[in-house]
Parts: sequence; C-alpha cells; structure tokens
Amino acid sequence: MSFANRNLAYGEEVTGNELLTAGVFSVTLESVGNPDRGQSPDHPLWGVSPGKAFVTTLKEASDACRKYIADNELGGGNWAGGCVTSDGKVVALVSYNGRVWIPA
Repeated sequence: MSFANRNLAYGEEVTGNELLTAGVFSVTLESVGNPDRGQSPDHPLWGVSPGKAFVTTLKEASDACRKYIADNELGGGNWAGGCVTSDGKVVALVSYNGRVWIPA
C-alpha cells in the first residue's frame, strides 16, 4: 500500500502526514485476558465488548484504538485489536501505544 508519495515497507511505522491519507478503513477493537494477571488469553476480558470502528484515516484508527483502550482500562497484555482493513485486506496494525505499522 502506498502512503503520501512513497511506498512503505512491511514492518515499517506509518508516521506524519501518511497517517492522514484518506481512505475507507475499519479497525478491530478487542481485548483478551492477560495470563500474568490470572486471566484467560483465549477469551475477551470480562465486561469488555469487542467492536469495530469505521474511519477515514490511519490517525483516526489510532485514536479509536487509544480511546477503546482508555475507556476499558486495558493494559498492554489485554490489547488484541488494532487490525486495520480496507476492502477486506489488512493494510495496517495499531499497537497498544497507538503507533501504526505496515503488517509484516
């Protein structure tokens, strides 16, 4: 996928104006239990509903993920979302800290 006027390599972080490239994206919002806290990593965190946000930029995808994390008080070991798709293809991943990556 191309952002701004350059092609990003797999595993590379998306930064700056590239985060503002317009498109039609959806991003998964999900949690899992953290085994370090005695929670099951095979199931969503109790009381935290999974969801999907529909956004027009990767910056909005990052913001939606950070809001979901904050609203549900998730720790790094609980974050399982952040998969950004466009036309059914995975185009980016949002990590717990909100950084956006081209999937490897």
